[in-house]
Amino acid sequence: MRRFIFLVLVLTGLLVTVVAAPVVVAQDDSTSMAGHPMVGTWLIADPTGAEPPELFFASADGTAASTSAEGTGFGSWTATGDRTADATVWFPMVDPQAGFLGMATMRASVEASEDGQSFAGTYTVEPPAAMAEAMGWPVGELGPGDVSGVRIVVEPMGEPVAPMPEMAEEAPAE
Repeated sequence: MRRFIFLVLVLTGLLVTVVAAPVVVAQDDSTSMAGHPMVGTWLIADPTGAEPPELFFASADGTAASTSAEGTGFGSWTATGDRTADATVWFPMVDPQAGFLGMATMRASVEASEDGQSFAGTYTVEPPAAMAEAMGWPVGELGPGDVSGVRIVVEPMGEPVAPMPEMAEEAPAE
C-alpha cells in the first residue's frame, strides 16, 4: 500500500485526540544535533499528486512533528550517522463512532542528500490494533514504504500583484 493511504488513515481525527490523550516523551538534553542536515522543515509530497503534501519538522533537540491536511503527529528523531537519521512519530487515532482507537506509530529511516536539500528513505506504519482489525489489516508494523522530502528554504518576499483583500467582518449574531 502507498504511504499516503496510511497517512490519511493515520492522521484522521487527530486534533480531538491530542487534547483527550496526551503523551509525554522525555528528551535527552545532553544531545544536540544542531549541525545535522535533517534539522529543519521539509515538504513531503506524493509524486502522483493524488494526496495532499505534508510537512515534517526535525529540531536540534531531537523533537519531531509531522502535519498534513488530515492532522498532526509528534515524536522524536535521532542522528544515526553524518547524513542519516531515524524518526518515530505518534498519531492519535479516533473513529467518529468508536471513539479513541489508540496511537498509530510511524517509524522512518532516512538519508539526507550531500547538499542537505533533500532526503530519501523508508518508513513503516503501525496502526492501533483496533483500527487494523476493523480495516482487515494484519496487526503490527505495515510497510515498508518509500518517503522523500525537500527542504523548505527562506525565500525573499516578491513584488505584490495587488493589495491583500480585506477580511469581511461579520456582525455578531443576536
